Amino acid sequence: MNNTFNISRFALVLGKDFQEGWKRYSLQFLVMLGIMIVVLTWISLYAYSNIYTYEHNGVTYSSIDTLDLRLLLAGTVMFLGFGIVFTSTLMEPMRSKIQRISYLSMPATDFEKFFSRWLIVSVGYVVAFFIALWFADALRIMITSMRHPGVDVSFLDLSKMIAPEGYTGQSKYLSYSRQVFVVLLSLYIFIQSLFVLGATFWEKASFIKTFSAVAIIVTLFILLCRWAIIHSYANDGDGFGVMIESLGDENAQMLVLTCIFLFLAVVNWVVAGLRFRESEIIQRW
Repeated sequence: MNNTFNISRFALVLGKDFQEGWKRYSLQFLVMLGIMIVVLTWISLYAYSNIYTYEHNGVTYSSIDTLDLRLLLAGTVMFLGFGIVFTSTLMEPMRSKIQRISYLSMPATDFEKFFSRWLIVSVGYVVAFFIALWFADALRIMITSMRHPGVDVSFLDLSKMIAPEGYTGQSKYLSYSRQVFVVLLSLYIFIQSLFVLGATFWEKASFIKTFSAVAIIVTLFILLCRWAIIHSYANDGDGFGVMIESLGDENAQMLVLTCIFLFLAVVNWVVAGLRFRESEIIQRW
């Protein structure tokens, strides 16, 4: 018998989690869907009600040309916001002492229990988000078409997430290169891992406490980096630029940032897993 991970046993743990939490997950999905419908529809209605043209580098553009960009930007912000809020519910089945004893007494390993919760709040959330995005976009099209019957409203173009190689025109894309998109994705993974870790530290108000702790740490880190850069490059006009240029070309810089974010995310997940194993004996805050 495998005492670390067994796929059949893990499937039973995952199924039990869905069976006991489907009402909570359904409510969270509906709240997310409702907010997405309101935000995306409002952006679309406002854009088609206030169409204007402008010139850039001798080329005339319409405000509708950047509608997909605005919708994608709003979707990205909601993806991050909903993601970290949902991640903060990692320890939801173990909020009270009775729930914790019941959950930890299941005939499965600690790794299987933690991996089950991690899978739901990370991969499960991503799947649910894009399902909700499709429904919200379909309703956006229906409502906008009813309000402006003479307008051809199209589905959100996800290909506008990344600009094609060599694109130099008016910005219609969320990220101007594939490398930037990968860095942003790794940054989200890192932020998500922070809230996974925070959920294992704080039983109540996990999102608020983790957000506050992250905000304080990030502020102190930025101030420390600024102080170090100023003193290390006191004779240079642009110390930060000198430090960045020392990493090589842009692709190398993006690769370094991606590796740093992913490494820190793995560290956070490992520490969160260790904290999860101690849930039975630690005094939770």
